[in-house]
Amino acid sequence: MVRWEPNPRGRLQEAALALYGERGFENTTVAEIAERAGLTERTFFRHFADKRELLAAVSAVGFEQLTKRMSDKIAGLSNGNSAPARTSTPLAGAFCCGTSRLVDSSFLLV
Repeated sequence: MVRWEPNPRGRLQEAALALYGERGFENTTVAEIAERAGLTERTFFRHFADKRELLAAVSAVGFEQLTKRMSDKIAGLSNGNSAPARTSTPLAGAFCCGTSRLVDSSFLLV
């Protein structure tokens, strides 16, 4: 094992995401997350108070990625209007135009 690799926080987040997906949150331990990331438990606790805090960090990163993808998709669908004529999901429409547009029958959701 390499003595030091960069981005321990990011490595912990990636390891946690993989393990939560494989085993579920409740069945994953801090020791398993640290081991998967190639780190010690002590390093884990330098970055996160517990696995719930790590879950919140993983969720925040995922939400940022989702928001960026939705923004990019909406920008690509827009024809110079403030709102796209079509969106791929109701969530994308709500993101762009506000949730009140979801019930507006003139707004096309596909």
